[in-house]
Amino acid sequence: MSEKKTKDTPKIKQSKIGFDDIVGHKHIKERLKGIIKIIKNPKMLERFDTPIPKGLLLYGPVSVGKSMLAKAFAKEAGVSYLEISGSKLFELEYIKEVYDIASKNAPCIVILEDIDIKGIMQGAITNVSFSDIAKILESTDERVFTFATAESLDEIDPILTSPQKLDFLLEVLELDKDARRFFIEKILEKPHDPKIDVERIVRYITGMSALELERIGRMAALSVVEQDKEHITEEILIEQINIIKYGHKVEKQMVETLEKELKMTAYHEAAHAVLSVLLLPHIKIEQVTISPRSKMLGFVSYNEEDQLSNISKIDLFHDICVLLSGRLAKVKKMGDDQMDSGAQNDLSQASLQAYAAITTLGMDKELGYINLNAINTLDNYFLEQQIEKRFLHWMHVAKQNAEKLVETHWDKIETLALKLIEQEIVESTELAEIVGDEKITCEIPDSL
Repeated sequence: MSEKKTKDTPKIKQSKIGFDDIVGHKHIKERLKGIIKIIKNPKMLERFDTPIPKGLLLYGPVSVGKSMLAKAFAKEAGVSYLEISGSKLFELEYIKEVYDIASKNAPCIVILEDIDIKGIMQGAITNVSFSDIAKILESTDERVFTFATAESLDEIDPILTSPQKLDFLLEVLELDKDARRFFIEKILEKPHDPKIDVERIVRYITGMSALELERIGRMAALSVVEQDKEHITEEILIEQINIIKYGHKVEKQMVETLEKELKMTAYHEAAHAVLSVLLLPHIKIEQVTISPRSKMLGFVSYNEEDQLSNISKIDLFHDICVLLSGRLAKVKKMGDDQMDSGAQNDLSQASLQAYAAITTLGMDKELGYINLNAINTLDNYFLEQQIEKRFLHWMHVAKQNAEKLVETHWDKIETLALKLIEQEIVESTELAEIVGDEKITCEIPDSL
């Protein structure tokens, strides 16, 4: 780490924002309040013979408010803070100076912002010197608490998260619903159509960062002026969301035989949507569209908050059927000779899921409860022929099942496809009307 002496003098600051000034992140704020209680009342730990914690690491995606939470933490704790960020994280002398000042003004908080930053030292890309910072934490006054932030825990050397350094590891996730609503309401302080469905927009922006939401507001305003409109409409907002999430619209002259592409895409996405509603009703669909974009030709947009982290065998099998249904619908409508490469990603995901079910999730009837991850490092050919046989069987059975479902529910698929061709986008409420409230029972075939 560089020993260069900086001319900048570290400054002690007082935070002006508290947890009540930050929208959302309810769970994280509760955890931080609990940590503040501990560091303000260290005697609570005496009967457990546990030393006072020296720091925490708050990690998560960019633009979710980690820096604001750090400053709010200082205010809620009732202490001043110093912060180190950017190139200063590579200057050992500056870091030592900051901790010296913090010790003299203890109790105090030191904020290390984005410690997974990369720098160039002697022509090579390098990390912050975690070992040097760890040594400083070991020797600093116990009343100095370190609040570090990072995007990824994987980029942090474990030496910095060992005991009596950054003791607490807290993950802050994407903006929750309250935070997203706050950003949309800020956008709607601009001239807008009062008929805009705020809750609908809040659903659409799941998973987006604060920077992306701020960009939506700016670009929506510019779009209003560009189109000579009076105010921001729901259509303009959704278009800006789609641009950020999925890419810009592709103009007709940019794609040869666009009408044919749109028609094929309509049946492809309609099959995905209809079978998804029938087989995976717990995964809500926000919209289905065939509006071509720079990143994809049409898509089904799911509500990310409904995604499952632990998937059952029947859901996995149903998901494979949904993935295969897009190509099957196009082949049914256009014929085998019109098969194209549009299903490449679907086939990739379906193949990976079937292979995982057999080799690592222990879901196959014949091979049983196995996970070959460790075994494959010793023998790459273990059960090779049996796996190949069962993999092909899973894919064949899923294809047969998806074909049957596409045939059975073809009227719904065609109705949705024609609606997509007519208006390019179908919202969740209209999709529900097309599919209806039919409930189907689709069990896993005995051979799987």
